[in-house]
Amino acid sequence: MSLRKNTFFGKSHLSLLDICGFVNLWVMNCSFPVLQLQLRLANQTIVDWASFCREVVYDYMIVRKVMIGGHGHTVEIDESKFGRRKHHRGHRVEGQWMFGGYERETGNCFMIPVENRTADTLLKIIKDWVKPGTTIISDCWKVFLS
Repeated sequence: MSLRKNTFFGKSHLSLLDICGFVNLWVMNCSFPVLQLQLRLANQTIVDWASFCREVVYDYMIVRKVMIGGHGHTVEIDESKFGRRKHHRGHRVEGQWMFGGYERETGNCFMIPVENRTADTLLKIIKDWVKPGTTIISDCWKVFLS
């Protein structure tokens, strides 16, 4: 029986060294050309593994929902719009608003896509993701003060 069976590495034909090397460089936010040069992998392999790594991160941060904070802990919260510029110039033309929090003591975090940034929406997310008794730090946007 293979050591890979029923694991993260299950159906891959890459060596475990290449997989670990890819994940390490991907976490360090290396560009695709650097990944290609360092690991000598095909472009499609890099695209596939980057997508797989994003799925793992999504699963860890969203699906495996674990509340952060608690008494004596501090969570920083903020919202941001993720998008791209048309032809890499000018103002952003599309994007997705995200709302997230970061726990200073542990580094645990969450990030949730939001359709609107109303007080009701953001306060519900805070109640769902941040434990009672947590010190919350924000940019004092008026929605948080209501």
